Amino acid sequence: MRYHSGGTTSTGLLVVILIFILFIGLIIVFFQQFISNLAYADSTANVIVVTAAIALPLILLAIIVFQISKLARERARRLPGTRFKTRLLLFFAFIALFSSIPQALLSINFINSTITFWLDVQIGEALKGGLNISLDYYDDKVETLRNFGTSYHLHTLLQGMERNPDRVWSNIKDLNSDIDFIGVFDHLGREVFFRGSVEGRVTEFSAIQGFNGSLPKVDREGFSILRHLSRHRIDGEDYAVLSGIILSAGFASRTRSITESLETFNQLGRYKDLFKRVIVVFYFLFSFPVFLLSILVSFLLADEIIQPIVNLEEATRRVAEGDFTVRILSRSNDEFSVLVSSFNRMVGELSGSRKKLLQAEKISAWQEIAQRLAHEIKNPLTPIKLSAQRILKKYNHNKDEFDRILVPAITAIIEEVENLDKMLIEFREFTRLPLPTPERLNLKSLVKEVAAMYRQLSREVRVDISGIPEELEVSVDRNQMKQVFANLIKNSIQAMADGGEITLSADIVEKENRAFCRIWIRDTGEGIDELVRENIFHPYFTTKKDGTGLGLAIVERVIFDHNGTIRFETQKNIGTTFIVDLPMEL
Repeated sequence: MRYHSGGTTSTGLLVVILIFILFIGLIIVFFQQFISNLAYADSTANVIVVTAAIALPLILLAIIVFQISKLARERARRLPGTRFKTRLLLFFAFIALFSSIPQALLSINFINSTITFWLDVQIGEALKGGLNISLDYYDDKVETLRNFGTSYHLHTLLQGMERNPDRVWSNIKDLNSDIDFIGVFDHLGREVFFRGSVEGRVTEFSAIQGFNGSLPKVDREGFSILRHLSRHRIDGEDYAVLSGIILSAGFASRTRSITESLETFNQLGRYKDLFKRVIVVFYFLFSFPVFLLSILVSFLLADEIIQPIVNLEEATRRVAEGDFTVRILSRSNDEFSVLVSSFNRMVGELSGSRKKLLQAEKISAWQEIAQRLAHEIKNPLTPIKLSAQRILKKYNHNKDEFDRILVPAITAIIEEVENLDKMLIEFREFTRLPLPTPERLNLKSLVKEVAAMYRQLSREVRVDISGIPEELEVSVDRNQMKQVFANLIKNSIQAMADGGEITLSADIVEKENRAFCRIWIRDTGEGIDELVRENIFHPYFTTKKDGTGLGLAIVERVIFDHNGTIRFETQKNIGTTFIVDLPMEL
């Protein structure tokens, strides 16, 4: 059984972070929209902002209530880690409050001070003064232009304008330097004189011919033009005189901006107290969800911290109950992952020690059985065999009478005695298996040596060792490991009475921070019957008519002595695969 330790809430934290970023973006957008529309009493935007500000806290609050009720149920069931999780949540909530309350007070005080500064009376007076200065400047220019256009001396100044226009323009500028251009038109509307800025030149005099006095202000890109049209008799002829002043670039836009700012300032001043209250409420509506988000993050972080501890507690309990298959999976590279790795390594070592103990107990028991069995059987074997041989020899001359009964009986006695002797030899080998003497060997060469002998036993069975890397070396006892491969290949051949294929392959794997050589021995035989699978490594258990039941027991013993493991996978009528793991270094 595997438990996941850590990393289970990574997705949840990522989602909360994304929500937080989107929420901050909404705060900025909505706040700007709210501020820009408050002075103009645009209720639609305000309703949208308030609705969003109320809906989000309610959703977050519902999620937190669900989490709290879930924690309460877990505490009622006395699940591991719930008390510690509760303390963590209370700690996180206290930290969130401890940091948010001073920030809220400071922010509200800052907002009040800022609004008071923005709406200071002196700023309003300054805006009014600026607007009055602009208007006075404008009125002064209009009055100057009107006085110049109606001046009694204007017709005198314009005398001789066709003969010497530059002198006339110089005299006009000396009299009134504010005048930027002047044009004179005869009774047919033809321009007879023009001096000054070409921006004020009129190409269609007929459009203004019916006017007299101040003309409408002309606004062009970047500047404005003030004009005055008057009638004068010059050198005995009637003329229309158009004079004008060009206001400085941006005068109109700046004046309009001052006017709009003053209007906005006056409206904000009327809503000053309401504005402060609304800002405070607005701040609360958007700071409260941030607090709720921090609480929600606290739940996720508490789970992230608690889960490895809970998994360790549960895994420890399972190990105490005897389950050594427990492993904890960790995806993080922190202190918990080190603890988890240590726990998994400890359980692996306990599991290996337990297997070694069970194997040692089993071997010890069978050694004792084998020794007692050998002692009990060995003594009568020799006299039985000699007696049978003597009887056969004595009656050899009268075999016509005794051949029908005696010879088969005596022959059977001899064969059985020889089988018993063979069994005793294997028992003796089993009980006297020496400790391995490892040496560095090329695995493929070792297997090839064993496979070559068994290729000749069965022509119908093909042995393929191409799956073993040429350069792969292991530290094993040569003779003992040859015995292991011999037994496994022999069993595979016996499982394929009609022929088939035996495939041997190998690779390097890592288990519990150790490198192992994993060897697969696959056959295409009839498979192992489900009823006997649990007993195939037990000494003296066999399904073969002439088997002793010690072959696989010896294989398991040798691999055990090499600090390795052996297991198998089988499927009826498909085949069997024995999997051997040998440490790269003993």
